[in-house]
Amino acid sequence: MQGSSKKRLAVIAVVLAMTTLATVNAMANRHGGPPGRPRMLGKVEHGVEKLELAPETRKSVEAILDEARSQQRALRDQLHAAHEQMRTALDAESPSTETVLAQAESIGALETQAKKLELQAILGVRQLLTAEQWKQLRAQAGPRRECRHDDHEKPA
Repeated sequence: MQGSSKKRLAVIAVVLAMTTLATVNAMANRHGGPPGRPRMLGKVEHGVEKLELAPETRKSVEAILDEARSQQRALRDQLHAAHEQMRTALDAESPSTETVLAQAESIGALETQAKKLELQAILGVRQLLTAEQWKQLRAQAGPRRECRHDDHEKPA
């Protein structure tokens, strides 16, 4: 009976880890997340190119975006390694629940770090733009997607 419980726990751990990874990956791709990571910053960069900026402002914006891309490359490498470690952990004959969940935490922390880096860069660019330039940049990005929380029941 005890062996059966261990197998069941291992299967639950694997399913949980795979679900976590699939969810993180789907969210990352939908919100400009790590795999390619150019979505939000790429849109900002593309939009900034269309704005009439003073040369010194343009240089400052480019410096912020270049630094963010450099940091993203390093994070992308770390994420790749973390996903490889997860695959290795899941491929073990008897995957350790503790190891798999700890690795999921590591991946989540790297994803969060990548998102924060991207947001810091966008905020840095925003600080360099006038209110009108920011408004033009936002307009170029197109309509915002609304977060759909209406799928969940609202508390009574």
